[in-house]
Amino acid sequence: MYSLNPSNPTFFDSDKLLSEFIRQASVCHGCRLCFNYCDSFPLMFTYTDKKGPKNLTLDDLFNVASKCFHCKMCYVNCPYVPPHEFNMDFPSLMEWAWLYYKKKRGLTVRDFIFEMLDGVKFARPLAKVIMEKNKELLGIHKEAPTLPVAEKGLRERVKQRSIDNPKAKVALFPTCLIENFFPEIGEDLIELYNELGIEVIIPNFVCCGAPMLDSGDVDRLKKNAEYNTKIIEDLVKKGYDVVSPIPTCTLMIREYKKILDNEIPKVYDAMEYLFKLKNEGKIELKGKIEKNVYYHPPCHLKFLQVGLPGVRLLRSMGAKVDISNNGCSGIDGGWGLRNYDTAKRVGSKMMEAFKQSKADLFSTECPLAGLQIEKSSGRRPLHPIQLLKEAMKNG
Repeated sequence: MYSLNPSNPTFFDSDKLLSEFIRQASVCHGCRLCFNYCDSFPLMFTYTDKKGPKNLTLDDLFNVASKCFHCKMCYVNCPYVPPHEFNMDFPSLMEWAWLYYKKKRGLTVRDFIFEMLDGVKFARPLAKVIMEKNKELLGIHKEAPTLPVAEKGLRERVKQRSIDNPKAKVALFPTCLIENFFPEIGEDLIELYNELGIEVIIPNFVCCGAPMLDSGDVDRLKKNAEYNTKIIEDLVKKGYDVVSPIPTCTLMIREYKKILDNEIPKVYDAMEYLFKLKNEGKIELKGKIEKNVYYHPPCHLKFLQVGLPGVRLLRSMGAKVDISNNGCSGIDGGWGLRNYDTAKRVGSKMMEAFKQSKADLFSTECPLAGLQIEKSSGRRPLHPIQLLKEAMKNG
């Protein structure tokens, strides 16, 4: 594991960074399983074929890292990750290189603006106009899907209920996406959890840090990690389980271990948590979903290694779920919104599959992938939590 902590001296050890790039590139050069995952690998193989892995430079590394959109699928599918002796972790190397590069080179004004997703709540009307009329100001590609700025945020739309003798106590990490753009997902999660006897509170978390990773702002990434971690640790001591409905944000909190060089309490994926409680016999899901569902598995959910709990719960309620195994959406935490030419190409197979699908419903835990699905098919997918809520409501 590499430290992504700018206070750790190894973060700025350029000799170690280059040595690790050469080491991992040498393994990749002889394997090439990931040749078509993203543009990082073809570019790296161009370099290694031309001059050999041992002659790679830091400039080569920074060029390769600039093409990485942090989907982490190369880690999920790599045969040489720990505990293998090769100890491969290419996506962490890309994160280190990108944050190092941007720290040395400096951030642009556009970088700072783009990473302020949690500031939308302070200027919703203006943010809505910018997203709909002038998203290029944020560095978002003009052809990219438009983030739908909500008129009211999640905290304004829900009232926290007190549950007598709760079966579990949950602190919701709502994420900037749920708070500012897709509050209906958070509303449905809270309604379903409460119906199941689960108490839900919404602490005052800040952004998970995914936009800061995309922009390369390592200082604010660490600041947010420190702030959120303190809240998480205090909540766990009080008996709360912390839950996030967006795999990207759940993954970013797991990254805090590298950003802070400390262990972090577990944060559950929202569907993983329900599946856990169901297996423990603490909750019972009632109702029926007698429809066909076409489901996109988010890349970051795969990296979390919790399986597909949403699919399993939907199937347990009678839904016929077909899984789209057509690759990444290309958006990956917002990177694709700024690099949409690449995102459109990377996500083309997935988009075409949903365009052709005749399923009754579309579903995914990732609302950004959902924007790609909606752009190609004209139909907005629902989070599995929303499908469960409707089934319980009608059951």
